[in-house]
Amino acid sequence: MAEAPLRVLIVDDEPLARLRLRRLLGEVGGVEVVGEAGSAAEARPLVAAAAPELLLLDIQMPGEDGFALLRSLDPRPAVVFVTAFDQYAVRAFEENAVDYLLKPFRRERLAAALARARQDMARPGAMSPQVEALLAALAQGAGSPHLERLTVRVGPRQLILKAEEVLWFGAEDKLVFAATASGRHYVNFTLDQLERRLDPRRFARVHRAAIANLDHAAALRPGFAGTWRLQLRDEARTEVPVSRARARMLRERLGA
Repeated sequence: MAEAPLRVLIVDDEPLARLRLRRLLGEVGGVEVVGEAGSAAEARPLVAAAAPELLLLDIQMPGEDGFALLRSLDPRPAVVFVTAFDQYAVRAFEENAVDYLLKPFRRERLAAALARARQDMARPGAMSPQVEALLAALAQGAGSPHLERLTVRVGPRQLILKAEEVLWFGAEDKLVFAATASGRHYVNFTLDQLERRLDPRRFARVHRAAIANLDHAAALRPGFAGTWRLQLRDEARTEVPVSRARARMLRERLGA
């Protein structure tokens, strides 16, 4: 007898992330998406009405975050966290390889997480101990509102970058990269998303196609037609474009 589809609710504040998840779930198969929500407030009545077996749940969202939503649910569905944030969770879940998807991820990784969720659900009782451990860790350490780490894909591997290591973020051909001392790495964010989530005390949007880490700023040089170039302290003395509209703000930030 064929296995019944797994009833899944997607909760993520980014519409494009929800769309990508739907597409990947369709490719994996064996899943019925019973709804999607962009916030905890939207998700709560959907959980009550649709009775999903599994939440694919983002952690950091406007208003209530993912673990606050989860703790408010009774009974609680099984959960797979789907997030770009690794705070207090990456090490634990890499060791256990259960119920945690760190963006960007592949279809095969999603399929494995769904299979593990089915295994956990086959056991009577509440959610897995790994997820309970994650919730406890997040509850203790969710104080930082800023993006402190992000993942990048290097070949078959996912590497974790500290935000402070990034010299600048740029966009080319509709893709966003993080430039570090070791090179450029593509990330699963838009520049607008990064501008909202990075620490504004350290990072500044200096151009429509660039966000600079001011901790690495070395000099501000005039360019053409009122534009400027921000020179960084890396070995290559990288120069980041600064638009006329943002030059005054940057000069004030740098005390120039």
